[in-house]
Amino acid sequence: MKIWLNGVIKNQDDACIATTDRGFLLGDGLFETMRAHKGKVAWLSQHLDRLQDHTDAIGLDHSLLPTPEQVRQAIETLCAEIDGDDAVIRLTVTRGSGPRGILPPDTCHPTILITAAPFARPVTDNGLILATSKVIRRNPWSVAGRVKSLNYLDNIAARREVASYGADEALILSVDGTVAETTIANLFAVRNGAVYTPPAECGILPGLARQCVIDWCHQNDIVMHVASIDPADLTSMDAMFVCNALQGLRLVQSIDGYSFKPGLETTKILRRLDGVLDRELSLGIDI
Repeated sequence: MKIWLNGVIKNQDDACIATTDRGFLLGDGLFETMRAHKGKVAWLSQHLDRLQDHTDAIGLDHSLLPTPEQVRQAIETLCAEIDGDDAVIRLTVTRGSGPRGILPPDTCHPTILITAAPFARPVTDNGLILATSKVIRRNPWSVAGRVKSLNYLDNIAARREVASYGADEALILSVDGTVAETTIANLFAVRNGAVYTPPAECGILPGLARQCVIDWCHQNDIVMHVASIDPADLTSMDAMFVCNALQGLRLVQSIDGYSFKPGLETTKILRRLDGVLDRELSLGIDI
């Protein structure tokens, strides 16, 4: 498999990252996961804008990032090496090597890695089984919670926890006990034709697919509530779904043992939204 490392296309087995790299040692870095179709990435400019914002948030000079054209060319080259029209792209940025200690060096030389792998949505999808994590909470004041940080220990812990309950994915609450998100996706609920999603202020990472859903609801006169959701209110919802910029929309079958049974109108909304996200991610490609 080919990879792009610091501006050079290499065989994966020939690539080397320094043992002093702060991404490896401290999780000091960021990443973006993107969906490509025929070598083009949906929402590429938005992904790169977010990466720039997040590098600013952690004090890493965004002028050190590759240009959008360099990223486009790298993705096209890598996608040509894999089978199928659809790929998952990961762009990883670390602060690079540094001396021992927490404080970053004054001059940074980032490590930048781009990889591509085949991607396919599930042929059959009966919906996700969610369980609420009892040990992990989202912290609105955490820098790592507001950026696509390389440190995913909270998400790993939550996923391992709920796997022991027999669930596919974790529902993570905020520190105030309200609904936040899952380990890899934003959450939405539908009730009586209105759509609900938690606000960014509760400690979630507001994704690009989340914004697409919010914008679509506003454009189609569907009531959209961006507001705190009490976990006790989830059983009053007609349906729940999650979304991200890789998988698009996925229905939630049940949460903590409660199964959702969407009615006709809710099903229509969900089908329309699923179609919108799928078209955006596979056909609505930045050229």
